[in-house]
Amino acid sequence: MSINQLFQISRRSFQTLDAAMNVVGQNVSNAQTEGYHRRRVTLEATDFVGRGIYSRSIGPGATGYGASIGSYDRVRDQLLSKATWEAKSGLGYAEEKNRIMSSVEGLFPTGTGSLDSQLNDFWNAWSDLADNPLGTAERLNVRNQAETFADTLNRLDADLTFLQSQTEADLSDGVDAVNDLLTRIAELNRTIAQADNQGTPDFAAQDARDQLVKDLSEFAPVRVSESGNDGYLITINGMAVVQGDVTTPLALDLSGSAPVLSFGDSGVTLNTGGTDDGKFGAWMSALTDDLPDARAALDEMASTLVTEVNALHSGGYGLDGSTGIDFFDPSGVTAGTIGVSDDVLADANVIAASGDAAAEGDNAVALALADLRNAPLFNGGTDTAEDFAINLAADIGAQVATTATMAESQTGVVDYLDAIESGVSGVSIDEEMTRMIELQQSFAATARVLDTAQRMMDTLLAL
Repeated sequence: MSINQLFQISRRSFQTLDAAMNVVGQNVSNAQTEGYHRRRVTLEATDFVGRGIYSRSIGPGATGYGASIGSYDRVRDQLLSKATWEAKSGLGYAEEKNRIMSSVEGLFPTGTGSLDSQLNDFWNAWSDLADNPLGTAERLNVRNQAETFADTLNRLDADLTFLQSQTEADLSDGVDAVNDLLTRIAELNRTIAQADNQGTPDFAAQDARDQLVKDLSEFAPVRVSESGNDGYLITINGMAVVQGDVTTPLALDLSGSAPVLSFGDSGVTLNTGGTDDGKFGAWMSALTDDLPDARAALDEMASTLVTEVNALHSGGYGLDGSTGIDFFDPSGVTAGTIGVSDDVLADANVIAASGDAAAEGDNAVALALADLRNAPLFNGGTDTAEDFAINLAADIGAQVATTATMAESQTGVVDYLDAIESGVSGVSIDEEMTRMIELQQSFAATARVLDTAQRMMDTLLAL
């Protein structure tokens, strides 16, 4: 090995160690950066590249010019990334569905002030009137309890309407957010492809793209595959939404009775019927099933009670001898429109308790109305009004409990996968510090080689 080779080896070693140290510094400085994947540099031996006078080997064993950078790598487990993205879709669905259903549950308190409690008070007021069919105070109480019950149904309908409009707004904002993510991923596909073609991979852009896909997976179940120079090919429900730098944005139509989510102007609808369909699945199921079902149940309760109470009340006689009076407004047969009739609001004495105008103190109608408490008017003749109200609240509560359990389970899965992925791709300060010490020692050893070569050269020159 010539002295010139020693100089060349030392120079190349310094350059290689400097590059390796830069990688360590990059890793350490980004140890807490979200989405950052650890960089790794691979060294390889450098053989002779020529037979010139300054590089020709002059003895056995002198076979190379030291070490050089073999490759820069971005440490990543593709299977773990895909598993994490899939788990994020399930978590997005569970958390958003739980949030929505918890909001619905909050509209149906238990105990005092609950819907079934107010129904109970309403029936009790009729029982009190049956005990004193000539009482004015009892009639005022019946009217007050009816107004309270009707106001509660009105409020519930208004609150559900507001919650529906808010969910539609969330869905619309979600579509805008997803379309923005698709555009940014497509732009990064182009940037990464250009960098690869130039032989200088853009690892920061690759990290950013993976983070965007992770964000995207919260909204919908994405499938990602590598497509040569096109970068990521992303599909949702089998429909390509990103291919190279081309995107297919989502389109939302809220003009109908139910929202329609489709892929651009293709006419293909995005189906969201599973529990792993991300936030879109939660929003769509809430708008097409949960909120309409809750409103329909309230409407059924309002319509049934208006019909049944009016049928009995209109055949009875009020304290003033009036008859044929509807207790509830017959036109208000939904939760949003139910209300006490104008006749009853104007004069509580028209509230009927008697079934016979000639029998003073008769309470037949008041008793019949009080007995509606036990009448199986709902669910095909199996539930009373109070049972129906209790079951409605219980069903909503059960959904909240189910989605809470699902969210907890999915959180565990995502945390587990994140931990494994972090172990593979994340930065360990201890490992990087160990690597730094190794590089420092290598740098010092290289400096000794260079110093020795310099002394040899000085000796030769002094001869």
